[in-house]
Amino acid sequence: MSAVTPASPTAPGLTELQGLAAVMSALARVSDIDALLSTRPSEPRSTRLHVGYDEAAERLNIPEKWLRERISKLPHRKFGKFVQFAEEDLRAISDMHFVNPGVANDKEHESAVMPLQPSKHARKRF
Repeated sequence: MSAVTPASPTAPGLTELQGLAAVMSALARVSDIDALLSTRPSEPRSTRLHVGYDEAAERLNIPEKWLRERISKLPHRKFGKFVQFAEEDLRAISDMHFVNPGVANDKEHESAVMPLQPSKHARKRF
């Protein structure tokens, strides 16, 4: 009996292709492929605790100018003259601007129900 050798060491044989197809099929059936790839290093995440205007605006997908103009009404951190945003600040900003069009706003309802009252300031007549 002689040993069977492939014609070319780089060309895969039929059994190798079938084995590769079986492995790919098994991987396709696995619901959580990230668990299989957990040994591979993931993209490096920022280890910074706070971010500045530019990155905060990028993460919120808004113009940096919008943040700067409204900073007095937005949650943020201040280190001297430096304004920084933590993760919870960005989430709070996002939550502050949540809109649910199917639900009536309580403030709008109150203002519509409140009766009109005359002003307490008298108008000067000449």
